[in-house]
Amino acid sequence: MDLSKATDQQLYEIAKDENARMKDRYAAACELQRRKKTLSKDSYRRVNVPSGGGGWF
Repeated sequence: MDLSKATDQQLYEIAKDENARMKDRYAAACELQRRKKTLSKDSYRRVNVPSGGGGWF
């Protein structure tokens, strides 16, 4: 099962589905966590830092 192309909502539904295989539920939960980590790293990198002199840093 290729979960990398599933939406977050689809992954969430798979992870919550009690009738799904535990292996699939675990894989969906891991994919959601991976995306969350990637998102937070990307958000940190997207901070707009002004260039040029006169900064406080």
